Amino acid sequence: MAEVKKAQLADLQKQVAAKLDRVRVTEFGDAPTYQALANAINTLAVDSYIGNVAFIGRDSSGGYSVQFNTGNTGYSSSWPEWAFEMAKTSLITGKRLWVIANGAPFGFDLLNVMVLA
Repeated sequence: MAEVKKAQLADLQKQVAAKLDRVRVTEFGDAPTYQALANAINTLAVDSYIGNVAFIGRDSSGGYSVQFNTGNTGYSSSWPEWAFEMAKTSLITGKRLWVIANGAPFGFDLLNVMVLA
């Protein structure tokens, strides 16, 4: 069952990457910031969250812990190393993080993580 979930996530990651690779933004105009990127993934069955990293850490087994907060909701979980590095950059620079996930923004469902300007 875990292998099926991994395969589904890998397929969704490819779809998200393909959508984001084809985004061309010439002007945001009156649209909300990052709206063109959000529109690009709208057709996929994924969720996206913008928020702040409250803390990052490592546990004794070598896992990467992240507390990601969106408004009044916080999500604390173990993140893969590639996503942890984005969370680390976000925390150090004080910049917001955009998380695209297959459901809630917990580590096992992450598809794409971006540090926003």
